[in-house]
Amino acid sequence: MWTIWSRRNQIRVQQNVYPITQVVPNARQALSVFHRANRAQQLLATVSSINRVTWIPPPANSLKINFDGALFKDINKAGLGVVIRNDHGQVLASLSEQIQMPFSSDLVEALAAARAISFAHELSFANYILEGDSKVVIKALKSKDDSLSSFGHILASAQTLTDVNCITFSHTHRIGKAVAHNLAKHARHVIGFKVWMEDVPPHLHSVLFADYGLF
Repeated sequence: MWTIWSRRNQIRVQQNVYPITQVVPNARQALSVFHRANRAQQLLATVSSINRVTWIPPPANSLKINFDGALFKDINKAGLGVVIRNDHGQVLASLSEQIQMPFSSDLVEALAAARAISFAHELSFANYILEGDSKVVIKALKSKDDSLSSFGHILASAQTLTDVNCITFSHTHRIGKAVAHNLAKHARHVIGFKVWMEDVPPHLHSVLFADYGLF
């Protein structure tokens, strides 16, 4: 269809035009180029997925909760993202929440961690691995001493909701928690907060599968 339309436009603007008998061969050639380009892209994606860090499932019969924060400076807002998964990678619940932008990125991460703990408490999950990419926040959560940081009181308040001895805190790189990261970014389009039970937003399904190494 594009080849026919292109030839018609060439005639309309009085440009040099190829014979009508060349329409089908040109279309076939374009389709062949398209297929070759896609095969090369798929191969590159496969090689890349083999080498990249993916989300690591928790031990059998355990849960892992990933959290992340995002800044939207243009609208003076921030986003929190949380996803809870079992050892098979199945989503039990996910959340995107929009908040007023705090004064630092570390505070956003701390608020995301606190929201993850409160979210788990609301759903009656007590034993889990809490994982994020902020070394400062994870270090504060692991410490047995009270944190003197600007967000110490936020983490301390969240930890009163559950038995800290039942939680393991883990640090990961951003690529290992892509779903939580995208949920945090999705909060830009959320008023207040939104929860998905046993699912994530439809546009994040591909991220979920890739994050678990299914692609």
